[in-house]
Amino acid sequence: MGRSAGAQCPDGAFARWYHERAMKKVIVAPVALACLLAMGRAQTTQPPAVPPKPPQMETGPDVDLLHHLRRSTVSLGLRRGEAGKQHFVTVGSAVIVALDEHHACLLTAKHVLFNPDKGYTPTTLFLRVPQSEPRAGDDLGVPLPLIENGRMLWRGADDADLAVAAVPNLSAYSDLHGIRISDFGGEDDLYQGASVIVFGYPELLGPDYQITPIARGGIVAWTNPNGRFDHTFLVDANVFSGNSGGPVFHTSGGLTRGGAFAIGGAPRLIGIVSKDAYEEAPVHAGPAPANSLNPLTGEVTPITAQVLNIGGIGVVEPISKAKRLVVDFLDPLHAITP
Repeated sequence: MGRSAGAQCPDGAFARWYHERAMKKVIVAPVALACLLAMGRAQTTQPPAVPPKPPQMETGPDVDLLHHLRRSTVSLGLRRGEAGKQHFVTVGSAVIVALDEHHACLLTAKHVLFNPDKGYTPTTLFLRVPQSEPRAGDDLGVPLPLIENGRMLWRGADDADLAVAAVPNLSAYSDLHGIRISDFGGEDDLYQGASVIVFGYPELLGPDYQITPIARGGIVAWTNPNGRFDHTFLVDANVFSGNSGGPVFHTSGGLTRGGAFAIGGAPRLIGIVSKDAYEEAPVHAGPAPANSLNPLTGEVTPITAQVLNIGGIGVVEPISKAKRLVVDFLDPLHAITP
């Protein structure tokens, strides 16, 4: 897919960036994203003449330990009509990722945007930012176009269930956040037993609990011996439908990969949820297993159903593959410091 020029924004409309030392976080002002990617691609203009504002600490009743991670995690969905009223129906999760103060995108699982095997090929989704205060009426989200004039506005990885898309106009929301590239995890953040926190919008509890992402804690349950940072890994964190595309963070503190004890430190993004684990369970008709009979061959086959693994194992794509995708989508010529 070819790159297209971004919308031109005046210097004063660029993002205001705040660096909170404990979390090392980035906060994107709402007017910045509205201009920054209004045309479906990141800016490639020179830095603004007006310098960023100095670091400031956030305050307010909604600010807590996970505030930045929660505000960076958004829900993607469709609008459905029911009883003459439109409703937002969640299909997956995503996280806003910022390359720098001029470049930002959405990072999610590819199948949240496109899954032709299941007949799911939307041209537009809707994005909702977490709710931090009561709002009148239902929040139906803002349009997230995926195809425009026959051109795809998103990009998927060739070797992973990962995709990136341009951030839509989010001027309707306030307190927008984005995870920085520099807060992506490395080899030392991904090891069996590492503590993780998973953010997303699982459908399990219904729409009343999808106004902000649900956080689930757990550990890295398994890594691939052929290269743990280059292959999918598993987390034991009770991942359910709707978590797809949501971020997985390694939470600092406790035992490190080498066995030392760490105190404090910022969470590191180590992956994106791809799917929850299912198992094939036999179907019973009363006490007896149900079978199917092939009338042509006489072969009897047990009937099974795909059942959610109650153990909570989730499959996660590593952030190493997501990083390549994000950087290429935003600015292939942008220098990245490892």
